[in-house]
Amino acid sequence: MSDHSTGSYPGLDAAAPVMGAPAFGDVAGAAPPGDDAVVPPVAEETLPVGRPACSNPDCGNPTEHPAELDWQQLVSAVPVEGQLYRLRPKETGMAFPTEADFRAAVAAVRPERADAHSLERLRGAWTEQVSGKLADWSEQIKSHLNDLAEGWSGADFEAFEAACAQTRELVDDLIDDIDATVAGLQSTEESLYAIQGGDSGEIPYPAPQFWIDGDWHSWVSVHVRPAWWHGDCIEYTCQDAEHVLALGGAEPELATEIIDYIDERILHYVDYYASPVNIERDGLDPAKGLTVEEAKELAVADAMEHYGTLVDQSWGAYDARQAESHEDIQQRSADTDAEDRSVRTVRSDKEYPAAADPAYMNLEPPSMDQPTGTAPPRASEDPSLEPPTGGDPAPEEPIDPPAEDEDDAEAPSGGLAGGGGGAAAPGFGGGSVTSPAAAAPNATAVPASTVGATAAVAGAAAGGAAAAAGPRGSTAMMSGGAGGAGRGMPMDDKEREPDVDLVEDENMWGFVNEDDDPYA
Repeated sequence: MSDHSTGSYPGLDAAAPVMGAPAFGDVAGAAPPGDDAVVPPVAEETLPVGRPACSNPDCGNPTEHPAELDWQQLVSAVPVEGQLYRLRPKETGMAFPTEADFRAAVAAVRPERADAHSLERLRGAWTEQVSGKLADWSEQIKSHLNDLAEGWSGADFEAFEAACAQTRELVDDLIDDIDATVAGLQSTEESLYAIQGGDSGEIPYPAPQFWIDGDWHSWVSVHVRPAWWHGDCIEYTCQDAEHVLALGGAEPELATEIIDYIDERILHYVDYYASPVNIERDGLDPAKGLTVEEAKELAVADAMEHYGTLVDQSWGAYDARQAESHEDIQQRSADTDAEDRSVRTVRSDKEYPAAADPAYMNLEPPSMDQPTGTAPPRASEDPSLEPPTGGDPAPEEPIDPPAEDEDDAEAPSGGLAGGGGGAAAPGFGGGSVTSPAAAAPNATAVPASTVGATAAVAGAAAGGAAAAAGPRGSTAMMSGGAGGAGRGMPMDDKEREPDVDLVEDENMWGFVNEDDDPYA
């Protein structure tokens, strides 16, 4: 027995550290989370440095959309499985991304095989693969201990009984910690699901940026720059004025009305100043009259007076909708960050049984693989007036848990239950029983994590009780111990007879060929 036979069970892993959340994808230099702390996946890359900007030096659109990072933070969390095609842009009175750009953006900020990293999948694993496997251990230990008490008494039994009681208490406490952790995961899952639109799946999407090259009444072009756009902006001429206003959520007819009004006023002034009387009355040069350019200037002045307030209101309304959308994204991103920070495992301190020897336990936390495959989105298509509709793609293939042996599923590995205590429990026929303290090192020699170490201690108690229970367990133990000696070795380099599935050593059972038997 090691000098460090007793120790304190630290419970499940410590809570995730409270610290500033890194920028999207900022992994290098970030402080690692606590041992096995449940943390949401993070992206691997930041926005590319030196993203190509618009080649027009006067373009007022920012190269990077101000809501990009917040949107990536919002969507990168994966609360449930099968969510990619259930998400859709929220209606905000502005242009939508195309179906391809939206789905690509969601997929880009999430890891490969996103369903496997969802909180729903993680919560199910804690419930089924951990808590579910430990749920009946306490009753098994109690039941086998009662069987053992029928034929064993004395100081050694009392010591073993005390170890079993401590082990049961440890297992029950661990299950309580797991259940509390699962409850926390479920709460976070539901909150993130609601932040990402709930059953509707509607989430705000960064609205395109607009910049007019020229005045609104006589522009050269309009630059439209969607989020995650690279290079030159999308340009529309005055011939596309109706479409531009539609992308901004304004009435397309307004552009048509303004253009028609200016054309009509130009014709009006040309006709009006065709009369020498009008030219003279307004102090114009009778020799020159009124040029078309001068008629246009007068028409534009009228349009500015007539429509200026309405145009300002339209663009002001767009700016307000855009600001509201960005604030919505920012708030949801902050809420997502708060939920991310809240994800943690529950722990409670508990003593190991006195007979447990940490030297035979593997208390190292399991290695963790960071999710991969995340990257900033990259838009490639013009904004659309039609919202993405989604669909029902084939679900991701589930990741099967590691296969376990049949024997492992039925009984704890190692210890007396695995045959290690065959010589220690010869039955009740007057033989002595090895003390639990002597059997404990073999019983707990199960490599495992913190949860596994507890399973090893519980396995020792459950297995020891079952093995030492007398005639009910002795047959299985003896047959297990003799199994290796009763099997014949397969023949090497010998031809098999046709239609024969098994070739045995002909001397396996002591058989001697009649021709070779000297006593025949």
